[in-house]
Amino acid sequence: MSASIFVYWPGITDEERESFTGFDNDCDAWGSWMAERYNHPDVLDTITRLGVGALLSHITDGMDEDEVEWVSPNELMEVADRLRDLVLGKDPSVRRIVETYARSAPGVNPVHEEMAQDLADVRLIARFAKEMGVPKMTLEVNW
Repeated sequence: MSASIFVYWPGITDEERESFTGFDNDCDAWGSWMAERYNHPDVLDTITRLGVGALLSHITDGMDEDEVEWVSPNELMEVADRLRDLVLGKDPSVRRIVETYARSAPGVNPVHEEMAQDLADVRLIARFAKEMGVPKMTLEVNW
């Protein structure tokens, strides 16, 4: 499954969207994982229990803005850092999260490093949104 991911906030212009940085590698693994995780309620529960639920925020084709669970850029930066630290530390609490990410990134090795890079990219995107004064945001995912 190939994905494209963009920053999104209410009223974003095409020019603003195109000026934003993207993912360092590509966003296929992250985008695929965003879809895959919904097939695993235990992974969703773990994400929430670990306090990184802001990473679940997204918008995609067919969704209205009022369906989005908006997050602040600060919140997205914080949770991306938190999960990245757990992933790089190979904390047992994120085992299932990393397993589902691995399904979305076949052939990527080591998968922990790829996921950590994607989380660093999410943080960077959120930082740019913060610098632009964006109060709430999400990631737009198109599969």
